[in-house]
Amino acid sequence: MSQSAVYSDLSRLNAWRFHVKQLKLGHQQRIVMQSNGARPSPRKGRGMEFSEVRLYQPGDDVRHIDWKVSARSQHTHTKLFSEEHERPVVFVVEQSACLFFASQHCFKSVLALDIMALLAWATLNQEDRVGGLVFGESASHWVEPKRQAKSLLHLFNHALNQNQQLTRPGQGDNQAWLNALNKVAPLVHPASRIILVGDCLNLDNACHGVLRQLAKHTAITAIHCEDPIETSLPASHSLALSDGETEFYLDGQNTQQQQGYQNAYQQAWLNQQSSLSRFGIALCRVSTADKPIEALIKQRLLRR
Repeated sequence: MSQSAVYSDLSRLNAWRFHVKQLKLGHQQRIVMQSNGARPSPRKGRGMEFSEVRLYQPGDDVRHIDWKVSARSQHTHTKLFSEEHERPVVFVVEQSACLFFASQHCFKSVLALDIMALLAWATLNQEDRVGGLVFGESASHWVEPKRQAKSLLHLFNHALNQNQQLTRPGQGDNQAWLNALNKVAPLVHPASRIILVGDCLNLDNACHGVLRQLAKHTAITAIHCEDPIETSLPASHSLALSDGETEFYLDGQNTQQQQGYQNAYQQAWLNQQSSLSRFGIALCRVSTADKPIEALIKQRLLRR
């Protein structure tokens, strides 16, 4: 593979801007429906989603008064709503050793940054705020969501710093995801949209606990980066696989091993999808064998 397939750079991330000039983020509701196989349901209200409750102010719509909160507090409160396309978009992107490999096109770590860049530029296209953090081999830095390309470049620079520190493949670190989510949780404003990008099969029960709380007041999409060699074994008499610490061999022409390998991955995917769907979180996936823009459009993560 070429150097650009192993490590990303600023010119690559900036170039995606011109590929999505006519694109915007997909609607969260449609992504959830497609991901979970749900039927379309009518959108409630006037395309608005609940944001928060605050004290009533002259001029507020009386139809939005929260009578339960008002009765409990003895002060009139009103519900605030925000349109989906006005939401701040927060990225939580992985750059750990488990993404530092691929069998096709580019490393999963590079793919994760491509996905972030494509969706981030699309966010700015619709004049939304964008920010977040990228976690990996060193301390992560929070970038406050802003409606500025300059702010997005700060996020890119932090991402590339994490990317350049990867040197060898390794096992996934569930604690890294948990630490990142715990760091983001108190910083995210209600009604934000959170997009997770990385090896989302490493989101464990502790991560689910944080995500469940976040999903109460934010919309969350998880995008899993995968490689074809993870989903099925290539036809080979002897295939050496390694997790960065130990090495083992599989017979790619052994039908039983092939099927067992595929079943294990598919079951892990279905289990994660089922767990996240309980919180209203869509789980999507993009492969290193895919063309990123086409894959994102197909899964309604991007729209024209």
